[in-house]
Amino acid sequence: MAPKQPLAPKKSGSSLQQNVPSHNQEQRINWIDEYKGFVLLLVCLYHVEQSFTNVSMGMEILSACRMSAFFFISGVLFSTRRFDTFKSYFIHKSKVLLLPYITLSLLFLLLDPVVWNFDLFPRTLKMTIMNTRPEIVSLWDYIYWNMAKIFVAGKSSIGSGPLWFVFTLYSISLMFYGIQNIQKLFKPLASPLFFKLFILFCAAASLTAGWILYKNHIRLPLGIERDFTTLSFFALGWVCRNPIKSMEKLPTWILVAVATISFATYTFTNNVGPWFSIMNNELGKSFWGFLASSLLGITGLVATFIFISRIPCKKSLAAPLRIFKGILQNISRNALIVLAVHWYILLVLRIVFKIQMDKPGIAYLSILIVTAATITAIPLFRCKLYKLIGKEKITIRESLNIL
Repeated sequence: MAPKQPLAPKKSGSSLQQNVPSHNQEQRINWIDEYKGFVLLLVCLYHVEQSFTNVSMGMEILSACRMSAFFFISGVLFSTRRFDTFKSYFIHKSKVLLLPYITLSLLFLLLDPVVWNFDLFPRTLKMTIMNTRPEIVSLWDYIYWNMAKIFVAGKSSIGSGPLWFVFTLYSISLMFYGIQNIQKLFKPLASPLFFKLFILFCAAASLTAGWILYKNHIRLPLGIERDFTTLSFFALGWVCRNPIKSMEKLPTWILVAVATISFATYTFTNNVGPWFSIMNNELGKSFWGFLASSLLGITGLVATFIFISRIPCKKSLAAPLRIFKGILQNISRNALIVLAVHWYILLVLRIVFKIQMDKPGIAYLSILIVTAATITAIPLFRCKLYKLIGKEKITIRESLNIL
């Protein structure tokens, strides 16, 4: 999750180059917010599909690129301009990522239906922690192993599962800061091209390490194995900042062609298998298939959202597009809340109302229930519980703004 930044005046099609962060102000780049919001929306819909057997939206086919795309764009936005030392960067990232991960994990553990009624335990999700399937026979066992998920495995509690990626983003941000600092050792001798090649080498080595750990079924404390996998896409995003600036200058027809070809080719290379999960560092059947699918999906998304940023949204006929883009931007700004709350509501529906909800047609009502609950939670967290998520207090209107 990116730290909260002051909103710049909205400008359709604002470029990455025009919005380079300065020391005093960091401007949001609309199409990147929309890209991030769309990826997070796909994550939420995938979780709905996972939760109910009678919901089918084809979300599984996008598994190979969803989280890879998010870590990639986080790398594009990586900046240490406001932080002169690792200590200052560490403190900032701990405030906006680590502390919200811990507080929200504990909050939704406290709200977990199983904690209030242990008889519901057989209906909840099963835990696997570093290749260990714990034997849970009491409430205290359940709480103990949830604590292990949060603080040992780095996968959050059962009640806030998707927050694993907040901890992962925290970890790899610190790791990448260290990688960048290695450049200072070579600065008198090396060129900018050397630095980029060095980062690309680190990305390749990191992805290879993640794959080796996956193939050997090795699980490490704090999710270090998935850190290797995700760090590779984060580093690649940083390297691709200038190519993305170049993409922003391409003619529209070329952007459409790039997006179309990327997504079409993605369908042929995507063969990751039904158990694919970056959270568990389960990376599919083929290293090259996973890599190709991820890169093609990322390329298609970048081209698509740069193209969409060029569509005028001021005319009344474009109102639906303007609203949709505003919703995606709002999801991006409130990602911590959206991810934690939508998952918790789905967990409650699965545990308490599984029989009533998981029926043809009715199961799709879960989308409306999750949406309503999440919209209600956004102003609650942004206006009252803002300290839990490392944000500043804002008004209800600001928290729900989509225009």
